[in-house]
Amino acid sequence: MPTAFELWKAELLIVGNIVQDDDTSMPPDEAQRRFQRYCAMLDALTGKEGAHYALAIVQSVQAEHDYGAYQTASRAAWRFGETAYCTALLHELPRLIATLPDWAGDFLVGIANGADTPHASVIACFNTLLAAAPPAQQALIAAFIAQEEDDGWFEHCPGVLGHP
Repeated sequence: MPTAFELWKAELLIVGNIVQDDDTSMPPDEAQRRFQRYCAMLDALTGKEGAHYALAIVQSVQAEHDYGAYQTASRAAWRFGETAYCTALLHELPRLIATLPDWAGDFLVGIANGADTPHASVIACFNTLLAAAPPAQQALIAAFIAQEEDDGWFEHCPGVLGHP
């Protein structure tokens, strides 16, 4: 029998796959219901449920156009603290880089923008966790960061991410 978390995650993954405007396979009212359910599920989280919830949140990012829902997802994942957020993001970055690189950049720039602010500790957290990641994962993420430092998400803050 599935646990309450497994049932919650299964539903989150379904409703988190945001129906795109050009998708005519679903009635607009059902697409809107799913969107609202996704946001409500995220808003209900306190951050005390456990780090596996943060991972499920990042896993729920599956669509190119989110109509604002993935900002709600990011805020919800941050409620679990910087270590849970960075761990979940690092786990999912290879998938995001391959399939949704703009979302990979968006989530990472949220970390990089903490430089020289009271939130700078998240950069150290991310870089420490990245340094401990398997070599293939490190290389993939480092290559993405380097590419985006050249002319992309991190051109305004080169050298912030990926350097312990």
